[in-house]
Amino acid sequence: MNITYLDSYAALSEKASSIIVQEVEANPSLLFCAATGGSPTGMYAEMAKKKEVFQQMRVIKMDEWGIIPLSHKDSCETYLHQHLLGPLGIPTSRYTTFDTSPEMVEAECKRINEFIGVNGPLDICILGLGKNGHIAFNEPAETLQPDFHKAILAESTIQHDPALSAGSEPAYGLCVGMKGIMQSKKIIFLITGKGKQDALKRILTKQIGSDCPASFLWLHPNVECLIDSSAV
Repeated sequence: MNITYLDSYAALSEKASSIIVQEVEANPSLLFCAATGGSPTGMYAEMAKKKEVFQQMRVIKMDEWGIIPLSHKDSCETYLHQHLLGPLGIPTSRYTTFDTSPEMVEAECKRINEFIGVNGPLDICILGLGKNGHIAFNEPAETLQPDFHKAILAESTIQHDPALSAGSEPAYGLCVGMKGIMQSKKIIFLITGKGKQDALKRILTKQIGSDCPASFLWLHPNVECLIDSSAV
């Protein structure tokens, strides 16, 4: 893992964007696995300044909340259309998404696993850090799931939106599993924001364990880890 400390979120966003632009210029039609949330928002804004570079890039959604519909204002789908797909002019023909409604879960997991098997490995995988050490919706547990799967979400993961606990079953999401992440050709790991200090300290011990899924990134040969001052 190549770790770079940056003075600000803006600097982190600019650095991450520059890495992606370089990769896309070398491989214009690469498969880009897109994360959501506060961590990559600035990076996507920087990428949009060079939208002409992304005329062939393909995008697959990293994860999605269950319980709420894709049309919900807090869904990953809504976020990606607002911050990535729209600004970069990426059409539906180059975007792979999935539905998390309960009746669709099994079929969607099968479909996305097959898609990754045929079109993968992912060329670039964007990851943020959860406060409990999760990456995507791969939560701390005794064992971790290798494939695209339904994940029961930790309480700390769903705190920002009560609607995520409004269903008749525990809050869940669908996400790329650890195999899909670890087989990615390049990972850009963004660590920014308050409340992540404990998780970051755990990662920096280099002790690998399923209690901190992000610690497994030490086993990957090509991780750019960008850390800004707010997370230290």
